Amino acid sequence: MRPKTLLLPAFLLVLLAAASPALAQNRSESWEFGPYFVGFDFDNEIEIEDEWGGGFRFGYNFVPMHEIEIAFEAVDTEDDVFHLIDVKVSQLQANYVFNFVFDRRQKVVPFLTAGLGAIRFEVDEPFIGSDEETDSLFNMGGGVRFFFTRQFNLRLDARVVSFTGDNVILRDRDYTNQQLSVGVGWVLGGR
Repeated sequence: MRPKTLLLPAFLLVLLAAASPALAQNRSESWEFGPYFVGFDFDNEIEIEDEWGGGFRFGYNFVPMHEIEIAFEAVDTEDDVFHLIDVKVSQLQANYVFNFVFDRRQKVVPFLTAGLGAIRFEVDEPFIGSDEETDSLFNMGGGVRFFFTRQFNLRLDARVVSFTGDNVILRDRDYTNQQLSVGVGWVLGGR
């Protein structure tokens, strides 16, 4: 990842430090949604430039500690060898989130997450043409939410994404990407 792309996350962290404390957050039977920036650190064997993309997640808190969420994220990048091949990478994930909630008025909520999904590579090479590949994935990680109000939070995630290529674009071997995301969330409804 390029150093200048870290400016936005740094700005959000400064904003977080300057914000006032909040009240309650995760509630039973509540919905959470929000956009985020995601930094993709691709496996070196894939030979794709690391880059920042965007995503959106939507989840449901059954109780404050247990949440299920759907996330979609995408990035446009290029190969890291000749910089001639355009690559679009997108992911769809269904994740379980375990929130470490010990108090109704907890302002900082750490969490662990794991889930399944699919990763899609679309490659456009100027001389050969285009091709695409979709592989199933497993991901796991964790993060923390900082609540500014009862509904609004800043969310930081770190995650590892594992998948196997299927010999269309990627060789038939195991790959592991790392991701860091910074986003906001709104918690609506609940009791």
